[in-house]
Amino acid sequence: MAERDSIQRPVQVFLDTRRFIHPPAPGTRGPSRDFFQGDNEGFRRHKAKMREQLRASSLRLREQHSALGFVLVQMREDALAKSYRPIEKLFCERNQFALVGGRGIGEMFFQATPDALDALDTVIAQRAEDVPQERENPRTGEFEERVSGYRSELGAIASIGLLEAPDRLDFSASEAVTALEKEGVIGGYLVELFRPDPAVSGDAVRAQLEALQHRLTSVGSLFVRPVTGLRERRPTGLTLSIDLLPAGAPNDIVLLAPEGPTAATERTAGRAVASAPRDRSVRRHQLLLEQLAEEPLVRRIALPMEIEPAPTGVSEPGAAIDLPAPLADRDYPVVGVIDGGISALDALDPWCAGVASPLLPGDSDHEHGTFIAGLVAAGSTLNPGFADRLEREPCRYFDLAIMPRKPLLGQYYSTPDEFFDQLEELVVHAKAEAGTRVFNFSLGSPNGRTRHSYSTFASRLDEIARIHDVIFVVSAGNLDGTQRRPEWPVETDRALEMLAQRGARDDGITAPAEHMFGLSVGAVNPPGLATAVDGLPTAYTRRGPGAGGARKPELVHYGGAAQRTGNDTGLASLDADGSVVKKSGTSFAAPLVAATVAALDHRLGGQVSRELLMALPVHRSTRHPAMMKKPLRPIAREFVGFGVPGDSEACLADDPHSITLVFADVLPAKRELSFVFTWPLSLTGPDGKCRGGVDITLAYSPVVDAAFDAECQRVQLAATLHQLNETITDEGEIIPNHTSQLKHYDNELPQNLDYTEKYLLESGLKWTPIKRYFREMRGVGNRSDWRLSLSALTRAGAIIP
Repeated sequence: MAERDSIQRPVQVFLDTRRFIHPPAPGTRGPSRDFFQGDNEGFRRHKAKMREQLRASSLRLREQHSALGFVLVQMREDALAKSYRPIEKLFCERNQFALVGGRGIGEMFFQATPDALDALDTVIAQRAEDVPQERENPRTGEFEERVSGYRSELGAIASIGLLEAPDRLDFSASEAVTALEKEGVIGGYLVELFRPDPAVSGDAVRAQLEALQHRLTSVGSLFVRPVTGLRERRPTGLTLSIDLLPAGAPNDIVLLAPEGPTAATERTAGRAVASAPRDRSVRRHQLLLEQLAEEPLVRRIALPMEIEPAPTGVSEPGAAIDLPAPLADRDYPVVGVIDGGISALDALDPWCAGVASPLLPGDSDHEHGTFIAGLVAAGSTLNPGFADRLEREPCRYFDLAIMPRKPLLGQYYSTPDEFFDQLEELVVHAKAEAGTRVFNFSLGSPNGRTRHSYSTFASRLDEIARIHDVIFVVSAGNLDGTQRRPEWPVETDRALEMLAQRGARDDGITAPAEHMFGLSVGAVNPPGLATAVDGLPTAYTRRGPGAGGARKPELVHYGGAAQRTGNDTGLASLDADGSVVKKSGTSFAAPLVAATVAALDHRLGGQVSRELLMALPVHRSTRHPAMMKKPLRPIAREFVGFGVPGDSEACLADDPHSITLVFADVLPAKRELSFVFTWPLSLTGPDGKCRGGVDITLAYSPVVDAAFDAECQRVQLAATLHQLNETITDEGEIIPNHTSQLKHYDNELPQNLDYTEKYLLESGLKWTPIKRYFREMRGVGNRSDWRLSLSALTRAGAIIP
């Protein structure tokens, strides 16, 4: 790597961004869309079908003697956009409905009573016209069909219905018992409830909650605990951990009410008091699961939460090494290492900034955590062959030993909530004692999520990050054994062939890597290996996307090549006994990113926002050229995100021919950021045409509601860059040009094209908390005046707080 220019300049930070925040220009809303334009007979059939589905749902609730139910409304594929959602005329509060959650993309749950469903059937019959009216267009004078909001909203819907038992439960009782008996699981079934809205049909909500309590009590000998946080804050979802006590034992049931906080409980160090034994009778579990699957308040039943370090490669032990000790008069960045503990080694101990743990001596395995700590403190020393590509600033580590050995996990944490509360306690301690804001989290839950979902694990991690202003850097997870891909080839055709031959596989990121308030990290091969190409995805790294198609992972780093017979992984660190060993895994790519983020926080005095700390390494990240080839761009983002970040020094400096501007603030509701500036004179031609390059990174903390699952991100931000051009028509009318000049980083598609909502979601160009745009210009427009804008968009039914 070439030496850095000695006259690099620091990035420029605007200290008074508020002066650029203004109310947006008022917009206009066009006429309602007719999804059955020219096909009135087709609409009549659709209308009859939707009314039948409403009546069937009402009848089903009455047969179940349920005061309340939750109907799933699925939108058509061409009606996923916010403006088509049926919340203004049909499923609105005026009609006694409440939007309480979602499932997949374009799927919404509405709280409903049988009477409300019957009334909506009547409204549709009377108000959703079979034949649109014709009205005169005042601009053209011609008569055009105009449909009502009722017909438009109804036409946008694909189906309406209640959940059936198979929708809630997709495993058998025998499979469940096998999962409950595995090592590394915490608690019982994860039973996700709907979050009813007592402001709408309050009597029905109270009646259904009482019915749930009665149903659980009648099963008998149940252990029930909430998994939603016992802090003084309103939960964003309702999840219970449910297990069976021995037959005849009294119920031990604690439910979290949908409104109102509960107080936190104190935890003591050491193993938990021995919990009552659990019943593993397949017959009783079958009865329990049948009861839960028929309960209207239940939206999903999942197997118990597993938590474990991602499987990694092993290697032969090497020789011990002496590491440079920290200078006594120098302050260093700190990375929190959340793992199973770190060995007390002469070479490593001087870099320890503190220890916090509930684990008793001998109850944990230090191998995984020690390798991570070695990379944090001395990654460049231990890997001199590519030290110039790693963070140059060594970091101290704070040892947060939360993970006991697998067989002991249930003895420390009887429910997932106990694990999360302990994690929060350790994070708060590390921040207070050593100012730690960046935490490496190389643990995962292999059964915790499906492709586009937002897990309880990620939700709780995001909650801790948001409340305590910290960043979790999470490993993407590893494929193990036969799941692994062949080594990634440089040639585009061969890479596409390799992926095609594998077909659809379960190789998505593991929970909580889909979290929204931090960074997730995949692994690429390190340099210097004969068997793997430097900078290309490793054979084991898992792929995105995150919840609802959000970009995950955002970054990658050198995690070591996949371990095969006798090969060198290329990534060295310390084993638990202090010897130098070589391993591989996304677990070890994550701390390399965490070190850079911590170094940035340290260089900036610990005073800048979390969003800026995440944006800077993304802004300075690069991909292997093979991953930028046009056919691979849409796929590459799922494996390598934005690429490998530069170190903290590179993130904070500009070359002489460039300038970086930072805007950091809070964007209030009904406001947008608008920054007008002049293109550099040296890059503007005499005719006003502008040339040069633009690279924009946008990072923000979204409003997140776990109840909406794949659509959990409720507010998104988007940036645009306009040249203040004007065109003159033949009639002499001056028309301003509001076309954004930016392209999306992955695919070079112009931002101003009219993409479908489905494409924007699947491509990660929308509803993702970190975005990147660019534009290379050889001569554009006729003026040197430009405007950078930042605006917000909410989901249907959501608001900006």
